[in-house]
Amino acid sequence: MAEGTVHVVAKFVAKPGQEAALKTAVTALIAPTQKDPGYIAYDLYESTQRPGEFVLVEEWATKELLAAHLDTPHLNGFKAAAPDLLAVPLSVKLFAEMPGF
Repeated sequence: MAEGTVHVVAKFVAKPGQEAALKTAVTALIAPTQKDPGYIAYDLYESTQRPGEFVLVEEWATKELLAAHLDTPHLNGFKAAAPDLLAVPLSVKLFAEMPGF
């Protein structure tokens, strides 16, 4: 991966009946994450076709600061609750910006 900012795309799919709880849990991550070192953007989207399916698009200054974010109390709390909320394991993919676009 190229040096510089890191973009993350995370997909969350709620268990049946857990849609509202997952939305609350994911939304609760926004405010504390905005205070984490290296935070640039943290945008949450909900599917217009499937309630309870969310995509989080993040941007971090460096891979190291992203790694530190992943070990914060708010993320660890979410990870502990995730098995009760998620229908499938969380999907997380990292991307680097392509120069010239």
